[in-house]
Amino acid sequence: MNRVIRKSQGASATEAADLLAGLFSAELACPSKCLWLVSPWVSDVELLDNSAGNFDELARYGKRKVRLAEILVALAGAGAHVVIGTTTDPHNTRFLERLRLLSDDIRVSDRVAIAVDTSNQLHTKALTGDDFALAGSMNITFNGIQVREEFIDLRTDSAYVAQARMDAFDRFGGVL
Repeated sequence: MNRVIRKSQGASATEAADLLAGLFSAELACPSKCLWLVSPWVSDVELLDNSAGNFDELARYGKRKVRLAEILVALAGAGAHVVIGTTTDPHNTRFLERLRLLSDDIRVSDRVAIAVDTSNQLHTKALTGDDFALAGSMNITFNGIQVREEFIDLRTDSAYVAQARMDAFDRFGGVL
């Protein structure tokens, strides 16, 4: 399956948020062995609405909209290895600190790796799991998801995903 989103404020404005919510919901139901999130700028954005309490893995955060760091730590708690690839840009500091704090809090920091590109040459944006690869121009920030014009390409064909996993592993580490 392939899905392409060409997002602007006037067209497909909510599709990116809905797609990410769907992917992270699927991950919570059946976590990937390793999940790579690559974004030069990344924020602790709200991604899933758990106000009905539908996600048992997120119960510790209450019945509310749940943020990216909380979802990633819940995935690590469910056995996934989570690898974040990002830059040293100060914008990322708050998210990375929260991710470290939450992963230490539930003792899963050995399953959460942060690969920081100190050269600040990283421009790739991707989310790669066991059976999907999402790539495009969108940073995982409020503006990237909700405001800016972006191109997003989701693929699930096994050969493409296998190559994306190998590329992510080679560049950022993790587990295959």
